Amino acid sequence: MIKEPTFDALSLVIRKLTGIPRVIVSGGEPTLRKDLPQILDLLKENHEIVAMSSNATMIDRSLANELTKRLSYIDVTLDGTREIHNQIRGQYDRVLAGIRNLIDAGVELSLVTVMFDQNADYVLDVCRVANELGAKKLKVLTPIRKGRGADVVERGLSSRELETVFERLREAKETNSWNVRITLTDWGRVNEGHAVLIHPNGEVVASPVPSEPACIKPFGNLMREEMSEVWNRYQYVENHLKKYLEETLYVC
Repeated sequence: MIKEPTFDALSLVIRKLTGIPRVIVSGGEPTLRKDLPQILDLLKENHEIVAMSSNATMIDRSLANELTKRLSYIDVTLDGTREIHNQIRGQYDRVLAGIRNLIDAGVELSLVTVMFDQNADYVLDVCRVANELGAKKLKVLTPIRKGRGADVVERGLSSRELETVFERLREAKETNSWNVRITLTDWGRVNEGHAVLIHPNGEVVASPVPSEPACIKPFGNLMREEMSEVWNRYQYVENHLKKYLEETLYVC
């Protein structure tokens, strides 16, 4: 519940990100910002890859056309069939409508599913939909002890169960000749602090860090310093690189 930043405050933070090749705009929900295209324009000037995470429920044709000019790709979450997704997250039909608007506009699509005991049996359905929609990638994640994920983290699958799920995914992809690239994340393999998150108040944190009470570890603030200074204090570089080079992910 950090206070929503002004455009000027965000501009200050964005200017501090020089040297970072990939930036992912997340939230909350980024499409709630009326100035989203302007924010993305600032990022596009200085970063090789600008991506966004969204639930897609507010992405109409007009916004999709704006996003295709500015985004390298978009991550949209789908947690199963209509029935299962609506039980977990809601608004399945609006999500699909937003996804179709993105596809029609030419935005590269990546689907995400957060898998735990309630929807583990439906992950193959999401794979099939991802392939049918022409998504470049499907990212299968497991819950993190943050936000709503904290309510279901104990219902996540064990490492052994996740390995079994991945084998099912790999076999189904081969059998069905699916083109979508599938990654599955076991946070136990990835280890702590792989992601660098920037909060709306400029605070820079490593995430997830389950050994910390809030599951994050602050290590700088871009309102006061440059990202190059903050990066020098980042203690999880090895985990970061291995994750984003996909060395600690299951991939097929």
